[in-house]
Amino acid sequence: MASDRQRGVIRLKPKAPGESPRPTLPPAAERTGREALLTKATPLGLVSGRGVLQANLNWSAASGADLDLGCLVELTDGSTHVVQALGNSFGALDAPPYTLLDQDDRTGASSDGETVRTNLEHRAKIRRIVVYTFVYEGAVDFRSLGATVTVTASSGALRILLDDAPAGATACAIAQITAGTGGMDVRREVRWFTATQWESNQQLIDRAYGFGIEWVWATKD
Repeated sequence: MASDRQRGVIRLKPKAPGESPRPTLPPAAERTGREALLTKATPLGLVSGRGVLQANLNWSAASGADLDLGCLVELTDGSTHVVQALGNSFGALDAPPYTLLDQDDRTGASSDGETVRTNLEHRAKIRRIVVYTFVYEGAVDFRSLGATVTVTASSGALRILLDDAPAGATACAIAQITAGTGGMDVRREVRWFTATQWESNQQLIDRAYGFGIEWVWATKD
C-alpha cells in the first residue's frame, strides 16, 4: 500500500572535486559565560577544543510537526556528503563525512531533540558544513515552533533562534561551519526557503550554497 507520508529527496551522487571559496566573515558575537547568542548583528562565533562539535535542534512538541535536522558536508578532498534521516544517510564519526546524526525525532517530544555531531579530531579534513532543518510532515508555520539550535564544543555554546521565518517557509539553512584560526568558525545563516513542486528543500539549499549534489526522490521508513 502506498504511503501517504510526504516525499523528500536524498543525495544521489557527489559533484566532481573542486575548490570552494571561503565566505567573508563578519564580527563575532559577544559571549556571556560559556554561551553566546548569534544574531543578525553579530552572526559569527568561534568554538574550539578537541572531541565533538554538536549542533542540536529542539522544537515544541505541541506543534505536531516533524522537523528534520541535517547538513551538507564538503571535505578538503572535494567530496560532498549529506547527513539526514531521509534516505537513512546518518553519516559516521570515524569515517567520511566525520559527521553523524543521532536520531530522527518525529514529534519534537524527545527532550534531546535531534543532534548532528562532528568529530573534531578530523577537522583538518573538513572544508565546510551547512546545517539545515526542514518540515518533513505537518502543515505548520516555523514561527509557532519555538525552534532553537545550539552549537556546542568543549569551549562553550552558541545559540541560534529560528524565530523570524516568513509565512510559508518550509526549510532553513541555519549555520555554516568552517575551519578557523584556533577552532571552528560558526556563522549564523538563518536563510529561509520554500519548497515547490519543482525543487525540494534540500535542492534549494544545495543550490544556494553551491554543493552541486544530485538528488533523487524518496520517503522515510
